[in-house]
Amino acid sequence: MADRIRFFLIPIFFIALFGYFYPYHVYAKDKVVTFYGDDEKKLCSFKVELASTPQEHEKGLMFKKSLGQNTGMLFIFNNDEIRFFWMRNTFISLDMVFIDSRFMVADIYRFAKPHDETTIASKVPAKYVLEINGGTADRCNLKVGTKAGFTGFSPR
Repeated sequence: MADRIRFFLIPIFFIALFGYFYPYHVYAKDKVVTFYGDDEKKLCSFKVELASTPQEHEKGLMFKKSLGQNTGMLFIFNNDEIRFFWMRNTFISLDMVFIDSRFMVADIYRFAKPHDETTIASKVPAKYVLEINGGTADRCNLKVGTKAGFTGFSPR
């Protein structure tokens, strides 16, 4: 009887151990924002970290010393409104791409200055804000009216 119990418990132990130490991000699906040109051709894609709670909105990219190429942070709000940001405790220059609930670029603020506490406001209402490295919006030819698509997560 004891051998039978060991026969079942040993594999369960190793499965549990493997699951504990196996990195979660291997299971996690990449969260991606992709922009498309007028011809539906992909312009750029970004793996994103999501900020969807008030606490995540407040922290944003504060204290990060760098941001990988083609990565960013997507702020998700409940509705289209004028959005306000600043660069307090942010060490990297950012482009802020304001996206409306129709998944269209509504506004772009380019090259936000690190540590600048001047309020940055979208010119029109937006539901989402993508923060990416400064200069990337120009490199990707992003402009007002560019289409955006989200994969790997539900945008609400």
